[in-house]
Amino acid sequence: MTGVEAAHLPAIDGASDESVRCAVDTRKIVVCVEDDLDPVAASAAATLVSVLARTFPHIEVRGDVAIGANPWGVSMLSELLDVIERARPTAAVEAEHEYVIAIGDSIGAADLWVGGGDWTVLVGKGPQPVATCRTALGLHAGAALAAAEAVKTALAPLGMLVVPMADQLVWNLIDYHLTPAPPAAAVPERLAIDLVLFGAGSVGSSTAGVLACTPGLCGTAVVVDPDTFDATRNPPRYPASTGNESGSKAAWVAELLAGAGLSAEHRAERVGDWVRRQEHPGVEATVVSSVDTLDGRLQVADAVARTTLTLGVGGMALHLQRSHHDDELACPFCEYVSAVPTLTQTAARAAAVGLTVERAGQLELNHGLLTEVDVQAAVAAGRLDPARASDLVGRRLEDLLRRAYAEASVPLAGGGEARVGAPYVSLMAGALAAAELLKTAMSIPLIDRRVDLDLTGVPLGVVSRPPRDLTGRCTCSSGLRRRWAARLYR
Repeated sequence: MTGVEAAHLPAIDGASDESVRCAVDTRKIVVCVEDDLDPVAASAAATLVSVLARTFPHIEVRGDVAIGANPWGVSMLSELLDVIERARPTAAVEAEHEYVIAIGDSIGAADLWVGGGDWTVLVGKGPQPVATCRTALGLHAGAALAAAEAVKTALAPLGMLVVPMADQLVWNLIDYHLTPAPPAAAVPERLAIDLVLFGAGSVGSSTAGVLACTPGLCGTAVVVDPDTFDATRNPPRYPASTGNESGSKAAWVAELLAGAGLSAEHRAERVGDWVRRQEHPGVEATVVSSVDTLDGRLQVADAVARTTLTLGVGGMALHLQRSHHDDELACPFCEYVSAVPTLTQTAARAAAVGLTVERAGQLELNHGLLTEVDVQAAVAAGRLDPARASDLVGRRLEDLLRRAYAEASVPLAGGGEARVGAPYVSLMAGALAAAELLKTAMSIPLIDRRVDLDLTGVPLGVVSRPPRDLTGRCTCSSGLRRRWAARLYR
């Protein structure tokens, strides 16, 4: 099965590895598109095909339309499956039944329909209309929800605990309520954004992938990430990937953003190193952060950006949070200051990857690299697939942690686990981040302040306003820092 971003599924009583595998492999996903989809809406249809094809080995596209701007470089929908072939799983068995997802209300027979437009998301068990689109953000979010529904319907019969979708879901990306989008300003021909993207992994690249489907972008982008592309592990988890990428992740994502019309540059370094190299403190551009370590999140807070959009993925859940430098609501690091003590955290990380606490501590404190002995210890502990272990030698502990958690884990009745791909989690996070960035370009109020989703269920239609940490341990509690930040942006 293919990899995903840390997606853990509930235990399935009585299930076997074969039954879980067959539940996915015997299901043929059919995507039907209506003939008159405009090219921008068609790019969201391509996103749906791309994300489904990384989980389900059997997929068919019925109908063909011209696609507008997109990260895969295709002009027609019929070209996409061949272009992303290297990112797709191999089927173990033949398909036995179909699950049909339709885009457009002119298609009369399907199991699920996706509709909506720029800001409104429509998904349901009856035909859903598709509006003429300028950004198609609602359709991209709908694609993530439809892919989630396909996985839920495949595994729910085996006992996976899910919240099924009702006959129709209406949601919007303006205020995140379960209603059509409130009236918003017309989308201008040119959408100017200034972006600093901290993290070019599955979430950061999904943000860039959705932006790459948006015509009329202009502005600047800086992509910061020290990692290189893993041709075996990354493509199944990165919806914007073709499977042919190599080298610096930051360079690849910057290239996607440059293709979308931004003046983009990349920095293959840690966030803290980039922050220290800036001529002046603070970041005027909107920061989008998807870094996944405590140190990295603290470095993001140290950037003291005017506005930071923090994206987090944990299991099938994700969140988007907006933070400002000068108010009483949570900063990018507030929720992490109460993390367990370092030694306890090291012990937990060691247990997660099958290393001793002493060895994990050495790697963390000395920024050491994994040896063959380390990797084989992880394999022996059952934390790592032997077939995917060799390329971890010489990499970091964080890479081993990501590999250990990189697939949806389905615990089985007889012990062990099966793995099922769910790249739609990253796609949804990327769609939400792209929506907030385009709001900045249109002077639409941004999210107030946080939305949480669990894609084993459905959107709840609520947002929250997490308060600033009051223990005094977060860096944002420093009076000197707060006065300095206030002067920075006055």
